[in-house]
This record gives sequence, structure tokens and C-alpha cells, in this order.
Amino acid sequence: MPTISVIIPIHNIEAHLRQCLDSVLAQTWQDMEVICIDDGSTDATPTILAEYAQADARIRVFSQENSGPGVARNRGLDQASGAYVIFLDSDDWFEPNLLERMLHTLQANQADLVICRCVEFDTHTGKEYPSEWTLKTKYLHGDCFAPTEVANYLFQFTYGMPWDKLYSRKLLLESGIRFPALGNSEDLAFVFPSILAAKRICICREVLVHHRINRSGSVSNSRVRQPEAPFIAFQIVRQYLYDHGLYSLYEQSFMNWAMEFFTWHISSMDDKEIQRKYQHKLQTDWAPAPSTYTAKPK
Repeated sequence: MPTISVIIPIHNIEAHLRQCLDSVLAQTWQDMEVICIDDGSTDATPTILAEYAQADARIRVFSQENSGPGVARNRGLDQASGAYVIFLDSDDWFEPNLLERMLHTLQANQADLVICRCVEFDTHTGKEYPSEWTLKTKYLHGDCFAPTEVANYLFQFTYGMPWDKLYSRKLLLESGIRFPALGNSEDLAFVFPSILAAKRICICREVLVHHRINRSGSVSNSRVRQPEAPFIAFQIVRQYLYDHGLYSLYEQSFMNWAMEFFTWHISSMDDKEIQRKYQHKLQTDWAPAPSTYTAKPK
């Protein structure tokens, strides 16, 4: 059994896939499996994956009809056998020591989850930009902590991105947390419940992930196609809080995060007609009273 399972959902990414895979195979920590889920690609992606799988036995390729990144990541989780799991988007790439640094931090501190820093790479300009906002250490009192220790800022200190986090697979199996089948925002409904379920969380202050932005066809550029997805993800996270008796503890942080995220989601839409429609929905439907949510029967 490998120590780490690297799960990569892939769809029509021939231009950047080699850089992604090369960054994983070049890791200083080599005891891993690389699970590639080809989510219905119609370009040269399947050919590239076959080439890499033939050259390196650690790469396992699975193909499916196009179903979105959440479904693809869930299939990767079903196939994973490593003690630890990390996700990587197929247009991003790792620093060579990412797995080693994050694994050492997690094991040395007996943590369930470790989070690192990242930088954003602009596809159009070729420039990288510091992304301090993705890990706000000002809200933390140390580099290792329990979720309850940052209750007032749990939804603020990090973002709902799955690829800057190394997870204990035991945590994911025991919690049963999965990605919903959404076209966008599916990561929020996985990442935040995982953070809430962890007994101990650590951070790595080094920049270990390069995240590509401004790429045509990326999920972040297609939110207008499913504008309801953020609210569905919000409902999933809120239901998790209620089901586990955590809502009152995290309510302030959770609602502050939700309103900020909804506002950003709507204000950044290019289609003004859809934008106006969802501005109204935000005011009337997306902020229901807490009493409308109750825990599911045990």
C-alpha cells in the first residue's frame, strides 16, 4: 500500500497536463499512487495519460463520462489505498517537496489534516502572484490546533480548495464526507466538513502549490452555468453543522463566510441579467432563518 494517494480529476487539459503530472512524479517523496480520473476528455488527454501510465506503474487511469470534478474526485477516493490523500487540479502543479513536507508535518503532530500555502499563476500574463489570502495565519494562535480553537474564524482562515490540503484517509472514511455532483462550488461542501471533522489541523507556511488562474474553460470561469451551486453547497455545510451539533459554535464564522462568498459569486458574474436575478435571490432566499434547518433524525 502506498503512503499517499494523489487524486487528479482531468478534463480536456492537454496543454497543461504534462506539467501537472511531471510535478507529481518529481516529488522527493516517491511512495505514492497517482489516480487519474479522465472525466470524458475529447482532446489528446487520454493519449497523454496512456503514455504516462505505461511509463510509470504508480499512475492508474480511470475513464468515465463527463460528470464534473466532484464525481471524478469521489471515484478517485473509491480507488485510493494510501494512508493519506491529496487532490490536485490537472492545470496546477506541486513544488517538488510538497508531499514530503506535508506528510512530515502531519505525522510529526499526529494531525488529521495539513494545509499549505499556494501562489496563483496567471495563464495570460505568465506571472505569479502572492496569495496570502488563501491561508490567513493572523487568525491562528499556532501552527497546530483543534477546529474548536479557531471557532470564530474557522471559515475565514482558509478557503474551500481541496488541492492545498493533505488528508488522513481514515478521517475521510470514518466521516463519510464526499463531494456533491455540482458544476462548481462542490469543493466547499467537502473541504469545510473535513476541517470540522478533523481532531487536529496543522499548517505549512511554505508555498507548495502553484494554482493556475485565467484559463479558458476552467470551472471557476463557468459558474454562471450553474449559479445555484454555491447555495446548494452552503446548505450541505450548514446541514453538516446541524447534524453534528456544531451550528451554534460556528454560526458567526459560517454566516460571515457565506454572505461574503455569495456576494462575490454574484458580483463577479459577467451576465448582468443573471446577476440581477441572483442579487434578488440572495436577499429573499439565500439567507433563510436558522430555524428552517434542523438536524436529521439519528
